[in-house]
Amino acid sequence: MLKKKRLMGFIPLVLMMAFPVWGGGSKQGADLKGQDIVIGNWWSDWDVSTRTANSDAEEKLIAYRAKIQKDQGFKIREKNISSWDQMSQIAVTSTMTGKPAANVFVLQPNWAMTLYNQKLLFPIGDSKSVNFSSAKPVEWNQDVTKAFTFDGKAYAFSIGYGSSQHANGVFFNKRLFREAGLDPNLPYDMQKAGTWNWTAFIDLAKKLTRDVNNDGRIDTYAMTADLSTEILDAVVASNGANYIDKDSTGKFVNATNRPEFLQALQFAVRLNTEGVLMPRPENSNWDWYKPAFHDGKVAMMVTQQYVAQELRDMTDDWGFVLFPKGPNAKDYRYSSDENVMVIPNTYSAAEVDKILYAVQLWYTPVDDDPDAWKDDQYSVYRDARAVDETLTMIRNPKYGSTKYYVFIPGLERGDIAWNMWYWEGDPAQLVESVSQAWNALINDANGIK
Repeated sequence: MLKKKRLMGFIPLVLMMAFPVWGGGSKQGADLKGQDIVIGNWWSDWDVSTRTANSDAEEKLIAYRAKIQKDQGFKIREKNISSWDQMSQIAVTSTMTGKPAANVFVLQPNWAMTLYNQKLLFPIGDSKSVNFSSAKPVEWNQDVTKAFTFDGKAYAFSIGYGSSQHANGVFFNKRLFREAGLDPNLPYDMQKAGTWNWTAFIDLAKKLTRDVNNDGRIDTYAMTADLSTEILDAVVASNGANYIDKDSTGKFVNATNRPEFLQALQFAVRLNTEGVLMPRPENSNWDWYKPAFHDGKVAMMVTQQYVAQELRDMTDDWGFVLFPKGPNAKDYRYSSDENVMVIPNTYSAAEVDKILYAVQLWYTPVDDDPDAWKDDQYSVYRDARAVDETLTMIRNPKYGSTKYYVFIPGLERGDIAWNMWYWEGDPAQLVESVSQAWNALINDANGIK
């Protein structure tokens, strides 16, 4: 269920990236006459011959996509070719047989790494038909291209920033802020003023953890002790740190022993020792932290952006900001990951040029208003500031960092996050306890045996 919900925002944001329809980003293009191109995913179909418009924007999109196919004599569509749990296997096995199930696979990064390590991907960076360093006519995600560049060649791409809605941030309950004597828009104001930092966060957390009726028991907490993986993701990114990084040669490296990571882990542990985290109730579901926030039992929830979709019926008003910046970061930082697109190595360079040019046409925006993307988001969030301020920052690569740990098959950052609330030693010892296993997985991802 979680994986399906995470995908909800992917399609509309990618399709409606707000850049002019035509610009100087293309190279020489390609002759698409007679081509039949499938973009394979695991969640839905999108075909102009069967699509029904639910809005004026979608009607324009259908008309545009029908026109490019008619004018250039080709066919292109998005197709659900597999379930989530079978997608990686389908991509591998069909490519190995020489008959890939799609011309373009949409994959999670770790799945794409599996194909890369088996030498099943075409180096798309060599394309002569599109310019991956340009933001026009589509905004190619430079972070994804960089992450999947090995030995000077890029093997995956994505379009736009924030389309996966996996960016981590802080949802906050305005009623509980007000009842604690705090301005309900204080996180927004501090984020805008540049004063939203770890010290301020701890101070707010203490004020928001309250024994309302003076019976000696906490009635409302600042936040929950879960989901610890999401909390640590946010804290680590906010200090300019990462679990996994890439070196100058493009190899993945373990970054958990760096000072900025250890400092972030120490801060996460401090959240627990300060007593501001609501303990996990007995016999609760793994995602108990969501109803705890939804029902007003905690004032803040640290999690990924897509959860906004699940708060539409929440009684209390709420807002959304990035996690406060740590002492090692010069500005706000968040981490995210995007589903990536790859092309099997069964095609020739000329065929890949045609595929990429067709994909570029397919995702070219039909609206030249740079703020057009906001329209859909205003209906998801409770206030305009979440969209105009926080989401605008998320769409700016200046504030983002890539979750490289998702590129390492088999690596689980929960090895650290699940244990950090209970670890009695130094954070460096917790990092050291997983380093041998992590380094072996990193070496496998790097192709080092």
